[in-house]
Amino acid sequence: MRKHAAWIGALLLFLLLVPACRLEGYYYRTLSMIFLWIGLASAWNLASGFTGYIDFGSVGYFGIGNYATALLMTKGGWPFFPGLAMSGLLSGVIALVIGHYTMRLRGAYFGIATLAFAEAASQIVLEFDRTFHVTLFEGSHGITLPIAHDETFFYYVFLVVASLIVLTVFLIDRSKFGYGLKALREAESSAELAGVDTGRCKASVYVLAAVMIGVMGGINAYWLTYVSPPDVFDVTHTIHMIVMALFGGIGTVFGPVIGAVSLCLANEIIGAKLTYTYFLMLGVILLVVVIGAPRGLIGLLPRGRPRK
Repeated sequence: MRKHAAWIGALLLFLLLVPACRLEGYYYRTLSMIFLWIGLASAWNLASGFTGYIDFGSVGYFGIGNYATALLMTKGGWPFFPGLAMSGLLSGVIALVIGHYTMRLRGAYFGIATLAFAEAASQIVLEFDRTFHVTLFEGSHGITLPIAHDETFFYYVFLVVASLIVLTVFLIDRSKFGYGLKALREAESSAELAGVDTGRCKASVYVLAAVMIGVMGGINAYWLTYVSPPDVFDVTHTIHMIVMALFGGIGTVFGPVIGAVSLCLANEIIGAKLTYTYFLMLGVILLVVVIGAPRGLIGLLPRGRPRK
């Protein structure tokens, strides 16, 4: 454990010192994108990989975080960081309401319900102004945010937030709360008989993951300086979270990190050169990994198998 902590600390120190190398903007953007997906995949994995409840609506909180930050900054005049905190809080409050109803469902019914929520959120944002004759979400035109910081600013913000998310997952994994989550994943009825408050565990982790995803969405809005419903509520964002978690190792702490890094780099290196065959190749690779390594890439590493 201490050896792993030393390696992780050294890696974080290196990443903190990267801007001192004065790299080109492309590299900062690529690394920022990797940190974004590490945070999103880890948050999704916490709520779904640890509980077995596969959430297809996580993009709903990503979109809410994007729009909350955009609206607070452009129409409310809020600074970025208070707006970012409010984005996470708003995502958590909405998740508390949605989770109260969806967490009563299981299996495919839960997945369909969460997907319906994400689609409903997208349509509300898209049609709200036209329906109520106001100017708030700007409909399909989207919202443009001011450009105020360089790439190194967002590099550090993404790095810090993604690191905090992974650290949170790490601490939960080794806590009583984490054992409760994994117990209900393996056998929810048995976990209830053993004294685990499964309802509270599911609701708590669902809200926590929504807060994390909402915060990441808020950073994304300010980073890209533009948000619109088709972009931030695109269901493929959820699919990417799921694929990254599965590819790296669902239900583990560092599996989604490995999956996010691997697939983001593959997209940058291979996708740019093989535009038309990249997704076919990626599908074949994922199929091989799922069949040959059901626990993901992390299961192939020495001592990388998740604890039972």
